[in-house]
Amino acid sequence: MRNDFQAAIFLVYKYITRGNKGTLILTIIVTTLAFVQINFISGVLSGAIELAHQQAKDNYVSNIVIQPGKDEDYIKQVPLLKNKITSMPGIISCTSRYTIGSNISYDPDKNGKDVKSISWPIKSINPKEEMRVTNIQNYMVAGKYLEESDRDQIMMGKEISGGFGASLEVQSLKGASVGDEVTVYYRNGVTRDYTIKGIYSVDFPLSDMAVFVTEKEMESVLGVHNRASEILVKTNQVHTEQYYIQALRENGLDKEDIRPWTDFFGLMAGLTQTFGIIKRIVFAIGLVVAGVTIFIVIYIATIGRRKQIGIMKAIGMKERIIIVSYIFLAFFYAILGISLGIVLLEVLIKPYFISHPLNMPVGKVSLMIIQGELIASIVCMFVVSIIAGFVPSWRVTKENIIKAIWG
Repeated sequence: MRNDFQAAIFLVYKYITRGNKGTLILTIIVTTLAFVQINFISGVLSGAIELAHQQAKDNYVSNIVIQPGKDEDYIKQVPLLKNKITSMPGIISCTSRYTIGSNISYDPDKNGKDVKSISWPIKSINPKEEMRVTNIQNYMVAGKYLEESDRDQIMMGKEISGGFGASLEVQSLKGASVGDEVTVYYRNGVTRDYTIKGIYSVDFPLSDMAVFVTEKEMESVLGVHNRASEILVKTNQVHTEQYYIQALRENGLDKEDIRPWTDFFGLMAGLTQTFGIIKRIVFAIGLVVAGVTIFIVIYIATIGRRKQIGIMKAIGMKERIIIVSYIFLAFFYAILGISLGIVLLEVLIKPYFISHPLNMPVGKVSLMIIQGELIASIVCMFVVSIIAGFVPSWRVTKENIIKAIWG
């Protein structure tokens, strides 16, 4: 067996050193590009999926959302409830919000002739608490973040104000800026005038389509106190959201409706699922391209060496040695292609996209090479190489010796 192995290695050496150098280089290039394609597209889509998930948790609804129980308009005894939540292991912080529907009107010239108006829910925030749960304060593109004492000021995302690269400008206030005045007609009949204090952009539509006033202002509008429409809970993510939800229920929150962030992902869930499907399709196509390339090269090489193979069989060389030699040759192509591909990804492509992220609907996406997927692509490349080396060499070695020599 050892002699057979050495003989196969010797044949591979001769194939490489005496073969066509152009074909060798071209095969390695194609194999490298196929491997890079698999992991590049997969890396971009993985980065987009991970960023969308992180955006939802960092800038939209955090990890867990607590809402009123059945037949309840508000969560009651909110300060006591928040103290109970934050005292639990694994809970970093929480914040309460009110939510109410409204109509927001913006008259840029204050003459009633070109009034922009949209219907949109307005949320309240407790600024100090909110900063410990979401990161919106880090994404102000104009003006300032709300302060606890603000009563006549409002903050909104770019998709509501319009401008700053808003993708839904048609459905926005079409250019409302910091310092402009808007009138809010709340669903309960209350009307208030606000000055736009700040506009933010996290480049995540679900976050950028929001309008905020302070908690004190909203309580005066609603005529309530120490209540909430929702409580956002930030966890340390050591365990799954379901683990913390169960812990919250066991800690007395058995009447409230408690849901993980994934339940509020909306259309983005379909987008990330589509990215996952595309990633698997591209992965499969890349493997097929690499496999077909190696198969064709090995097939042409074996056909070109039919006479040589026939002579080797005639002098007593075992068929398995010939077959193994071509499998090793395919492995050689795969190893070089994978090695060069990894160098390109880690040294050139990945650093470039970290410095120059792609602008996508979920934000600025960098290349994210997942180790498990990289290992899977390497294993699959080797499996494809075995098949591509075995099939053509097996077919040729099964030919009649006389036919192979004189064919």
